[in-house]
Amino acid sequence: MKQPSADILEMEHAIGYSGRIPRSVILHPNGVEFICIAGASLIITDLRDAHKQSFLQGHDDQITCLAVSNKGELVASGQKGDNSDVIIWDYHRKIQKYRLSEHDYEVVCVDFSHDDRLLFSSGNPMDKRIFIWDCQTGYIVGSVNHTPEPTTIARWGGFAKDIKGRDTPKYQFATSGNKQICLWKLDPKLGVFEKEVINTGNLVRDYICMEFSKNREEYLLLGTTSGDFCVFQMKNKFFSHQIVVAALGVMSIRFVDFTRFIVGAGNGTLAMYQITEDNKINQLHKTDLGGAVNSITVRVDGLESLISTDRGLIFRFNTNSFQKGLHSENHTGSILDMSYPPGVSDRFASASEDGTIRLWDISEYYVIAKCQANVNVVPLSLVYRDEVLLSGWADGKIRMFRSDNGQQIWQIDNAHKTGVTTLCISNNLKFFCSGGGEGDVRVWEMRTREMVSHLKEHTHKVTKVKLIANETQLLTSSRDRALLQWDLKTEKRISAHIQRMGGINSFDTVPNTSVVFSTGQDRKIFTLGSQLNGNPKKGQKFILIQGDEFTGGSNCSVKLWDLQTGQQISEGFGHSGPVNTVQFAPDGKQVISGAQDGVVIVWNVFL
Repeated sequence: MKQPSADILEMEHAIGYSGRIPRSVILHPNGVEFICIAGASLIITDLRDAHKQSFLQGHDDQITCLAVSNKGELVASGQKGDNSDVIIWDYHRKIQKYRLSEHDYEVVCVDFSHDDRLLFSSGNPMDKRIFIWDCQTGYIVGSVNHTPEPTTIARWGGFAKDIKGRDTPKYQFATSGNKQICLWKLDPKLGVFEKEVINTGNLVRDYICMEFSKNREEYLLLGTTSGDFCVFQMKNKFFSHQIVVAALGVMSIRFVDFTRFIVGAGNGTLAMYQITEDNKINQLHKTDLGGAVNSITVRVDGLESLISTDRGLIFRFNTNSFQKGLHSENHTGSILDMSYPPGVSDRFASASEDGTIRLWDISEYYVIAKCQANVNVVPLSLVYRDEVLLSGWADGKIRMFRSDNGQQIWQIDNAHKTGVTTLCISNNLKFFCSGGGEGDVRVWEMRTREMVSHLKEHTHKVTKVKLIANETQLLTSSRDRALLQWDLKTEKRISAHIQRMGGINSFDTVPNTSVVFSTGQDRKIFTLGSQLNGNPKKGQKFILIQGDEFTGGSNCSVKLWDLQTGQQISEGFGHSGPVNTVQFAPDGKQVISGAQDGVVIVWNVFL
């Protein structure tokens, strides 16, 4: 019997990041690596080589906030869920340094002080607590309840100044929420807080982001939901400027040097401004990135910045010329289906809830092509075949795309009433089969795109269709608990298996045998048409047969099993949401998994 081993299934690469989370992508101070949130993991990627990735794994739910120390030696991350901990990581050793477990429900903000001695953390409105941590010991320096309530954003601002503008031993930071701004002073030796609410006068705004200027924190800038940013002079604590940027709010602000700063808006606008000697603010550059700018990080020397959007795009910017280059693109919605072309292990396609299908080259981890309908609709299923990609969509249409450039070739309207949930293609590309959300199974001629057979017996969503017996027969599964076998020549059902409890999520067949494995909503894996020893094991949502093992995903993990013994032999963790789909590479050396967190993970399989 094979024993569970972590060495068999190894995370090789992760594609995607949690782009809707503010500051989810941060450029490391070394200037050659960046850290991003990807579900329950942190991914460290080399800007020069996408193959060079490291993973920081210790959270068991979605990571909600991220910070990197100014010297780059520490990384802090917080999560939501039952174990809403803050983890301080040793960046160079890639291990946990401290786990801070005082928050409940969710951590919404973490930030390092200017000298990296202290860490700020704040919980959500149900937690209502702010903690200051000593980064050298992991102990609590002080804690206080939210002010304002709730506190949604915070930033450190160096040492507090005396009346003559000189540094004092006290640290200062600012918090904001509920249309208020509060300035704090902290004595780190005594853990004593002093707070002062900034008078905003008639200005009423909801603040999304904030940043202190680099020139001894002379200014505090805050982005608002109204699409402008507000400037406050810290010496006298008074409102100075209000600058309109764009619609859908100012999502991020970052200073390049003492006078220049970059602002990102919710409609994709990215602009650079400069504070002049006479305290005026002028716009220097402006461009459009096509998605909400949630993260801006500037290299230590100020020559380059890394920008990410909620549409999964990461850009590198020259801060002097404001010229941009696309570094990578990723999905931003749940991964619904994936497919390898036959015999090709270095390319695959993925369909996402964000409305796109992307074709990936694993050798360099870049997007070959992006397929998208001309309307806002979600792709539910796909089959990748060398030069073409067949896809089923939520609007009931079947669309064919070219795999080299993503252009649509043709479409079949009204293929299914409630979405095309599954597809398969014959090896000779002469016909293909589809299953729909209403329970119908249909066979189509590829050349004419006409329906040649209509198999109607399922009463609920069809979850999978697969051709067997030299493509003369068809296996279909459904949420109606039925696994049916059809003769395509006679268009009649040959056999049926009805599961006792719960619908069937998926199935697969063992090559060169009559063995079928099915998985259902009862969380069990059943074996049909064989005499394998052992009882059914609690299983996963999706399976795919390859050689002697198969894998499945549910509850955020990917599991590898032995077909002969029915024993689990390995489990891989990295997702923060249910795993919707898994696929073995044709050479059997890798597995890809896609989950609701929008992340695709490539796993190495060592057998």
